[in-house]
Amino acid sequence: MGISISGMVNSVNPKRSMSLSGRGPDWSLIPSAGKSGRSKAEFTEEIKELARRAAGTTDKKELEYIHSQRERLCTKYISDVSPDRKALYRQAENALKGQGGNPKCRGIGELTLLDFLESADGRTDSLAEKKFALAGGGTLTCPILTSGGHGADIYYQGTKALTYLGPGYGWACERTPAEREKEKEIYGIYFNTYRSLKNGKGEELEALPDCPEEKPSFDRKI
Repeated sequence: MGISISGMVNSVNPKRSMSLSGRGPDWSLIPSAGKSGRSKAEFTEEIKELARRAAGTTDKKELEYIHSQRERLCTKYISDVSPDRKALYRQAENALKGQGGNPKCRGIGELTLLDFLESADGRTDSLAEKKFALAGGGTLTCPILTSGGHGADIYYQGTKALTYLGPGYGWACERTPAEREKEKEIYGIYFNTYRSLKNGKGEELEALPDCPEEKPSFDRKI
């Protein structure tokens, strides 16, 4: 079953929205299985340094940069408990290649999942009714979006590991329970450091982002 674009957009916290990289998911913002090579102590020091910088500035552009770096650091921190979303994405591409709508290469590099979805305009109903089993144990569905065309929902172990909501909205993912715990942990370190510094100055505090499990993590600015 597909999801409503309007419902998802209304639930998004704009502070957690970032720019899209290319036509596929921005893997610097959407976590996928892998080891970062950093220790917990190194992550802790990096996130504390970002908190110190945020507490010491009121410059809007600098704060936006700090927040984007905080988001990327969080993505790296939780990646060691993440599903292999990159593999699921590749498997979804392969699943659509055999559907008779494989588009021709446009000379701009490897085709993405979106190229295959866009080539399916002439068989909208049949594609939307199918569920594709992926090699890694996931499933792919291609719901019809309210804005027209196809989206993509990739499920893995009960979680919507990746979802595409059409041009202008980009890719999102739901956090697994393990990811949510690690995300809360690193954000807790950040805000404990930030608040300890701001409270000492009696200044207004930065708002804590909404709970990660209640908000999808998008990779494109709305």
